[in-house]
Amino acid sequence: MVRLAVLLGSVRPNAAGAPIARWVVEKARSIDGVEAELVDLKSFDLPLFAEAVPPASALPRDPKGAAFNAALCEFDAFIIVTPEYNHSIPGALKNALDFLAPATLAHKGIGFVGYSYTGGVRPIEHLRQILANFEAGAVRPQLTLSLINDFSGKDFTPAAHQDGELEALVKAVVERSAVLAPLR
Repeated sequence: MVRLAVLLGSVRPNAAGAPIARWVVEKARSIDGVEAELVDLKSFDLPLFAEAVPPASALPRDPKGAAFNAALCEFDAFIIVTPEYNHSIPGALKNALDFLAPATLAHKGIGFVGYSYTGGVRPIEHLRQILANFEAGAVRPQLTLSLINDFSGKDFTPAAHQDGELEALVKAVVERSAVLAPLR
């Protein structure tokens, strides 16, 4: 059984990402061998990263940062759901990633779901660059969602074809994680 964390990368109240992340969890749970769980970044209430040494040298000393790192260590694979803020990822998501020791994500499958008015491609590309430092096993498939086309008012209404794209993404993440498991 692969433990998959679906990390909601926005901390805004009523974030559009919340229904997206719940949809990802629901679809992932329907795939054999996947135990998916929503990890809401907001619930950790992380302070601004200000550790004396980087997590590559020592685990975070801040109790909230340490708890976040420890929580993510429990998972085998990840899908990060991220909005686009100013052509990149939200500052809160980057701050949270800064608390992680490289081993937390190393050799684990990671996939991305981005959303914005233009499809969320740019934050996914930035996450790929950031997570390369962790030796994370980022997969090529990704899911990009439009705040215009995939929402009806405030309701998330993904197109039917996106179920298949999400299933392919989850399977790729699980497969990558399984292949990399001996390296962890």
